[in-house]
Amino acid sequence: MLKYVLVLCLASTQCLAGTPKGECPNLWKMYGLFMRASLICNFPESNAIRKTLSLLKKDCPTSTEVLARRYMTDGFRQFDKDSASKGHPKACGEMFTFMDSVGGQ
Repeated sequence: MLKYVLVLCLASTQCLAGTPKGECPNLWKMYGLFMRASLICNFPESNAIRKTLSLLKKDCPTSTEVLARRYMTDGFRQFDKDSASKGHPKACGEMFTFMDSVGGQ
């Protein structure tokens, strides 16, 4: 189910900018986006993070640290960009709703 949510995320404007090609890079970017939002917005550990990490371990066992860092950094940048354009409270609220929908599946 998370893969379908990932596709929806990638079709949305939130994840569209700088979207990497391929499932593993997209999962790493989503993981980075979730981690950055959790740190900046002070969210508790979420099911969305756990599910994304579980998918990464299952579907991307050969990912290198360099690849992971590169795309996680893209996710960090995406959240920072959203936070700057929408404002901290709105970006955190939207991210909380999105993470809740991913984690609840």
